[in-house]
Amino acid sequence: MKAVFLLLLLFPAVLLAQTITLTYENSNSYPWYMKDGSGIDLMLLKMVDEAMPEVNFKYTQAPWKRCLKNIETNVTEGCFSASFKEKRKAYGYYPGGDSPNKSQRIHSSSYSLYVLKGANISVTGKLTIEGLNGKVAAPAGYSIGDDLIKKGYKVDAGASLSSHNFEKLLQGRVKAVAALSLNGNNILSKNSKYSDKIQVIDPPLIDKPYYLMFSKKFANSNRALVEKIWETIGALRETKAHKDNAGAYLSK
Repeated sequence: MKAVFLLLLLFPAVLLAQTITLTYENSNSYPWYMKDGSGIDLMLLKMVDEAMPEVNFKYTQAPWKRCLKNIETNVTEGCFSASFKEKRKAYGYYPGGDSPNKSQRIHSSSYSLYVLKGANISVTGKLTIEGLNGKVAAPAGYSIGDDLIKKGYKVDAGASLSSHNFEKLLQGRVKAVAALSLNGNNILSKNSKYSDKIQVIDPPLIDKPYYLMFSKKFANSNRALVEKIWETIGALRETKAHKDNAGAYLSK
């Protein structure tokens, strides 16, 4: 009995950690989550788990509709990554309630435009580029390339890495580069070869926040814990450690 008491004193956080099961879609959504358990969202949630000894995240995968159904029926406590739709409020809670708190998003699917410094090119609206006279390089296999083609722009999607597309921009083979903001900004911050000559255009071409949702039953019974998880996601998402980890993952 004494030994058990000593263990409780030494390892209270481990013993009292609450297991929280989160469901995500059983398909690859690069770079956010992958069927093999990798991805930037999962990396961030691991950081949250490590920062909060009172929780222990477990993961399951399912078709997206089942992910939402799981929190509606309390099969699991949470699901990610959910963009905001009014009808989804019937399934569970977003951070912030009826109007989601964007600062507590798990990620933004944000794409930015990168051009040579001094270029008279601007972003004037969602997927709307002014002053472009030539091709835009976009990473192979990403939705942004198709989105720009649908808008009538000429797209070079021959390279998968944004660093390769930045080389095309420096060589004059394209007039702009569309890249995940997280990736492109990380490359510029670490390489003066690019940052000396290339700039990011504000606002982004497109920006859509995605969230970790919790079931209503779990959130109502664990309000303080749920709020802390959302706050920790928001804080850790902006850390240099997370951005470096994400940059390393994207450069593989």
